[in-house]
Amino acid sequence: MTRNGDSKGRKAARRAWQAVAMAILLLGAGGCATVVKNDQHQVFSRPRYGADRFVLVRDYNIHYVEAGQGQPLLLIPGAFTTYRAWNRVLPQLSLHNRVLAVDYVGVGDSDKPETGFGYTVEEQADVLAEMIVALRLPRANVAGASYGGAVALNLAARYPALVGKVVCIEGGALITPEALGYSKLGALIEWPILGDITWGFMKSGLFDGITTRSVMGAAWEKLTPEERKEVTGIFSANLQTVSRFSWMSIYRAITGRIDFIGALEYTQVPILYLYGEESKYRAINAMNVEGFETLNPQIRIIAFKNGTHELHLQYPQEVARTISAFLGTEPGRNVVADGVDGLDAGGASGVARVIH
Repeated sequence: MTRNGDSKGRKAARRAWQAVAMAILLLGAGGCATVVKNDQHQVFSRPRYGADRFVLVRDYNIHYVEAGQGQPLLLIPGAFTTYRAWNRVLPQLSLHNRVLAVDYVGVGDSDKPETGFGYTVEEQADVLAEMIVALRLPRANVAGASYGGAVALNLAARYPALVGKVVCIEGGALITPEALGYSKLGALIEWPILGDITWGFMKSGLFDGITTRSVMGAAWEKLTPEERKEVTGIFSANLQTVSRFSWMSIYRAITGRIDFIGALEYTQVPILYLYGEESKYRAINAMNVEGFETLNPQIRIIAFKNGTHELHLQYPQEVARTISAFLGTEPGRNVVADGVDGLDAGGASGVARVIH
C-alpha cells in the first residue's frame, strides 16, 4: 500500500473510532433521563394486568398495580426490579386475593430519592409498613423475591402486627458478601466516564436479551418464544425505569452484610421460604435454610427441583398455586394433592420438592 493509502487508512480508522466514541457518549447521556420525583404520577407503561395506583408515604410517591379482590397480598420484587416481575403469577394470585404489586422506593414509577434514603432492607420495610397503614390494609399478606424477599422477612420480624403471612422467594434474612458472590458491575458504574459509558450501554437495550438469558439460567431454554419475549420485556423495563443513583444505592445495600435472622426466632408470623435447587445463590439459600431450621422450625421450606433464582418467572403456575395454598386463599386447594409433598394443611415444616 502507498504512503497516501496509509494516510487515508489512518484517517478512516480515526473517523470510525470518533463515531464509536460519539455513540458511546450518546448512550451514556441517554441513561440520565429517569424521573427522580414522580409527583405527576407518570407511568412508564400501562400494566398488563390490574390498574396503576399511587400512595404518598413519607413524602415518597409509591407506585403499585392493584388487581383482584379479597385478602390483601403485597408483592415486593427483587433488586432493581419493577412490579412487572410478578406478571406471570399475578393473574392466578388475583383470583382470590386483592393483589398490590409494588414498585418499592428506587425502581419503576416510584420516587428515586438521592438524599435522605439509604435503600437498605430496613428502610424499604419501614416505607412498606407505612404504606400498609396508609391504605388501611387489614393484616396484609406479603410475598417478596430476592431483595424483596429480605424486605418481606424484615416486615415479619419488625412489624408482625401489620402482616398476616409472609412468603420469601430466595433471598433471606442472612446475606453475606462472601456467599452472595455478586457481580462487580456496580462498582464499575460508580466510576466517572467509564461508569457513564457502562450505564449508557445498560440503558440502551442492546443487551436486554443477553441479560435476561443470564438471569434466567437453565430456565431460559424451556421457555416458549412468546414467554421469552415477555420475560425479556420485564427485564428491559427494569433498566429503563431505574435511575443510576438508585441502582448504585440498591447495589450497595445488597452487597453489604444483611443479618436479622435472629429476629425471626420468636416471630409468630407464618413464613414460607421457597428456593431453587439450581439457583446461582445456593450458598445464600443454604445459610438461611440452616438458620430457619435451627432458630424457628415453624418456618416452612420448599425447594423447587431444577429451580433457578427467578422461580416466579420460571414456574409461575406452581409458585402461584403454592403461595395460594399457603395463604389459604384458594378454596378447596390442598397442597399435597397438587404435588408439593411435605407441606400439608396442618403446617408441617420441612423441605419439600416440586417434581417437574
